[in-house]
Amino acid sequence: MVDIREYKNGDEKEIIQLFNKVFNSNRKEEHWNWQFMENSAGKSVIVVAEDDSKIVGQCTLLPTTMVVKGEEVLAGQSIDTMISEDFRGKGIHGELANKSYEIGVENNIQFRFGFPSQMALRGLLGGIGGSLVTEIPLFTNYYRLDNILLNVVKIKFLAKILSIPLHGLIKFIYKEQKIKIKEKYIFKEIEEFDEEFDELWDKVKADSPIMTKRDSKFLNWRIKNHPDIDYKTFGAYLDNELVGYIITKTEKRNIRNNPNIRLGSMVDIMGINEDVIAALYFKVKEYFKSQNTDLVVTWASESMQYRGLLARLGFAKTRSTIPFVVKNLVENKELEETIADERNWYIMPIESDFY
Repeated sequence: MVDIREYKNGDEKEIIQLFNKVFNSNRKEEHWNWQFMENSAGKSVIVVAEDDSKIVGQCTLLPTTMVVKGEEVLAGQSIDTMISEDFRGKGIHGELANKSYEIGVENNIQFRFGFPSQMALRGLLGGIGGSLVTEIPLFTNYYRLDNILLNVVKIKFLAKILSIPLHGLIKFIYKEQKIKIKEKYIFKEIEEFDEEFDELWDKVKADSPIMTKRDSKFLNWRIKNHPDIDYKTFGAYLDNELVGYIITKTEKRNIRNNPNIRLGSMVDIMGINEDVIAALYFKVKEYFKSQNTDLVVTWASESMQYRGLLARLGFAKTRSTIPFVVKNLVENKELEETIADERNWYIMPIESDFY
């Protein structure tokens, strides 16, 4: 009989083994400790399914402090949900989820959110409940096409020649407008997030009804201390005061059967106004080009405040989307309605464990 229980010390070894088997991955214990034990928002909810002293499933809620209409609220992100292949289709996922909700409420978590795969979306909206807030579109800006064209044109110099008119056509359709920067900003690469970021957060936290609390504590845990990814953060300063930042990462990705695509991501965008964000983007663009980046991606939901600016900067909406799902865990009708409305959210890749 399968036992559904809360995590106990030492379970992580079997949890990591199961994760690596289910997701064909190579996660290390260092990553697990960072994600679940060192989280800046507090104790993670980890529920496992155990059969004959062997862990065969897991469901989690990763705590995240959010500001909802001016009040700090603890939310839980559902990540690393998994069931061993031999135990699927037996209702274990639902039992794990319900147990995680029960423990989550005891830990003051008021709602669950997540970014499920399209395959997992149906199950989340069905048996264990939840609301699809939106399908967040991926926005892309192409910097180089020759590497991408190698999929079709196998000869490198020919791909480079053909990329020139094609790139011109794309830039004509998705024209990068001339944007005049009004202020003279100083840009710095950020190594550590200090009290300046707390002060910036205090200035911008009311810009959207719902945002993850982006203070120095969160940013140091999520970005600086990440065990696997070397993010680059660029801050904009005006009169010696931090007024915005963009967090980036670059990586080699397999896209359309080409394993050598240099992909850039804008993981988080935050600033006091559009002028700051535009200036930061131009700085970030220089960095991406220095890394021979082929294309840059970011998220922009329908009501994202900088979506129009991204379009003017040459970003185009793609057909790729990221499902964003929430579930209220407490008896609070106002909270339930607030979190289910896409217009209330400022959501960026920094929220997702995938980035």
